[in-house]
Amino acid sequence: MVEKEEGGLGGISEEEAAQYDRQIRLWGLEAQKRLRASRVLLVGMKGLGAEVAKNLILAGVKGLTMLDHQQVSQEDTRAQFLIPGGSLGRNRAEASLERAQNLNPMVDVKADPENVETKPEEFFTQFDAVRVFCQLKEALAVDWSGEKAKAALKRTAPDYFLLQVLLKFRTDNARDPSPQSYARDSQVLLQIRRDVLEALGVGADLLPDEFVSYCFSEMAPVCAVLGGVLGQEVVKALSQRDPPHNNFFFFDGIKGSGVVERL
Repeated sequence: MVEKEEGGLGGISEEEAAQYDRQIRLWGLEAQKRLRASRVLLVGMKGLGAEVAKNLILAGVKGLTMLDHQQVSQEDTRAQFLIPGGSLGRNRAEASLERAQNLNPMVDVKADPENVETKPEEFFTQFDAVRVFCQLKEALAVDWSGEKAKAALKRTAPDYFLLQVLLKFRTDNARDPSPQSYARDSQVLLQIRRDVLEALGVGADLLPDEFVSYCFSEMAPVCAVLGGVLGQEVVKALSQRDPPHNNFFFFDGIKGSGVVERL
């Protein structure tokens, strides 16, 4: 990244004003200046992470650090467009760096190959936004036995229950469903569906058997939609423009539709 002399439009250089002209017209100069002063930590550089990185880099944050300790796998080649061919076995973040930086030379893009769990607390203080959320298991906890909950069940997206199943699979197996073990993992997913939905007090018909075929790989178009939504939420926070979604966004890649659910 090459630092530019400040000046021109309220501290924004002429080059930046030209680069971000449409954004400045959309959300204003002050919002763009807040973005320009923000450093973001992005943890996880699979397909969704690549889309979020792209959107934040193009939006014009000051700096973006991509943190991922995993190596590039064959599955990454299906949806992670920042990783060039011939990168199998390389660190995901480092393999993504060159293409990410080329998106916008005015953004300071870095790659960190370490595990987020090994980082000391002070590491995170250098960032204005960190992709760290509340405990997903707690956030998804809803008591469906009450009358109000039963009424809400009729309009709750099935994706909510699918997420519960995938979370349980990951907790039990320390990984996501794998195409290499499709037959075995499919049976495990079906059993988990029965157990999870029964524990929640809802019928198994909420998730038909064919749901398992959607669980084995990231889909590039779905990553693009979700990455756009998530990137927009980060921009809202950094620019202090517009309220965030409240509180879950679910996207059905088969139907091509998304919904915001307040759970």
